Amino acid sequence: MKKLYFTFIVLLLVIISGRNKVSAQIVRAEDLKEWVSYLSSDEMRGRTNGSPEMKTAAEWISKMFIEAGLKPVLNDGSYIQNYSFIGRQQQTTEERNVIGSLPGSDPALKDQYIILSAHFDHIGIKKGVTGDSICNGADDNAAGTSALIAIARAIGMSAIKPGRSIVFAAFSGEERGMKGSRYFVANTPVPLSGIYADLNFEMIGHSESFGKHNFYMTGCKLSNLDDLIKSYPDAGEITLIDTIQMANSLFYASDNIAFSRVSVSPEGITSGIPSGTFATTTMAPYIHSVTDEADKFDFDNMAELTTYFAKVVLWLSDSRQEVSWTDPAFTRAK
Repeated sequence: MKKLYFTFIVLLLVIISGRNKVSAQIVRAEDLKEWVSYLSSDEMRGRTNGSPEMKTAAEWISKMFIEAGLKPVLNDGSYIQNYSFIGRQQQTTEERNVIGSLPGSDPALKDQYIILSAHFDHIGIKKGVTGDSICNGADDNAAGTSALIAIARAIGMSAIKPGRSIVFAAFSGEERGMKGSRYFVANTPVPLSGIYADLNFEMIGHSESFGKHNFYMTGCKLSNLDDLIKSYPDAGEITLIDTIQMANSLFYASDNIAFSRVSVSPEGITSGIPSGTFATTTMAPYIHSVTDEADKFDFDNMAELTTYFAKVVLWLSDSRQEVSWTDPAFTRAK
């Protein structure tokens, strides 16, 4: 009887130990290919802001968020955050963000929020181009949007729940000056002071620029977010490269900046949330052109990276280390 009891305890400990090692689910390359191909198809006509195709894309992303198990976080209980902005020729453009969340499970951390973001708009039809005139925006940014969905599914279906709450935000209006992300920050359903960091995903479908398993983070010289991510113990071959010359300037060119530059004091001190955009390409020739197509992707590499990102986010959700600015020109938003 004692031997049987001892065996049971050992098996129980093995099961518990195994569960503690369970992380996010594996992201499949075939899923990413399906999603990127849909968002960047000719039928989506380049996803220009204010178009019917953008409404279709938002509804599809909302459906994918629900299937991943995300909960509403907006005050009206929906996944769609409607807004408008004044566009070209002083016309009002109606747009929408898609927002969902996974509530935190740690009583000490659940009121802190990790924002994961990506934009799903692009520039539409290229005027004056004969033949193929659709700027499909596969890498910019059907790739980041699909990664966002994949991370939501990977964490949402994991046996281990995040400690901090995670907000998934698909933004429109990025190509018009980060309109969607700026609207979200100005009308955030969670307190700015409770946001741990923003991790933004863009242009992660190619591997030819920096090689397989490699990515960079914009603004890595401004906060300790990159150092914290580099300390993740289960990275394997995945490497965050922090020597990309354009990384600092590109920090100001994507939706992450809406979080990091909430306001600027008269003394020039920027108040905001530490953030960064994660990418595998800087300014490739296909960006904003008709050649940004899904058939040029390295989906296997993208799947490995996205699986890694999901695991890192789940790990960050339990981290007791603060994310803080290291550049004195920045301070945290209160």
